[in-house]
Amino acid sequence: MKGRVVEWNDSKGYGFISALNGELKVFLHISTLKNKNRRPKVGDEVSFDINEEIKGRFNANNVSIAGANTIPSTIMFCFIYLVLASVALVMFNGEKMFLVLYLGMSLLTYVMYAIDKNAAKKGNWRTPENTLHVLSLLGGWPGALFAQNQFRHKSKKQPFKTILWITIFVNIGAFAWTFTSSGTMFVQNIIGNVL
Repeated sequence: MKGRVVEWNDSKGYGFISALNGELKVFLHISTLKNKNRRPKVGDEVSFDINEEIKGRFNANNVSIAGANTIPSTIMFCFIYLVLASVALVMFNGEKMFLVLYLGMSLLTYVMYAIDKNAAKKGNWRTPENTLHVLSLLGGWPGALFAQNQFRHKSKKQPFKTILWITIFVNIGAFAWTFTSSGTMFVQNIIGNVL
């Protein structure tokens, strides 16, 4: 059956679908979504199976949001950036360690978001937001964006989201700077001191 979401309470994870030209109101719960990469919102077109409870309420099952299978823009941004960064490193003879750094920091940041999400659910001690921002600033921002998308964690909270994007652009700017003569010299000095 096809319909449109007419009510949605995102904090509680449920709402209603209007079907059959408004003649049928069907209960929608977040757990019945087939693809969880995007939460429903009012106005979304959906297709679903329907069943009727003993009390006469209709429930949606196997719900698909039209267009929800598209890749989120933040994930596409990460992918394009990492491809362009890889190409730049090869073409301009940059330090290949930056790719390892991005991947390692992204994995660490992703894990920290997962731990924080789990702690939030259980009411346990949380990871400080500043820690998450520092990890993003040091190159873990692709992992942060993946984690936000997958866990729906800190993806709407302000000013956290604004600060995250500031750390992303500062990190990208710093990466671009490493291709300048002063940036190349700085990176070589650090590598020479470490090794």
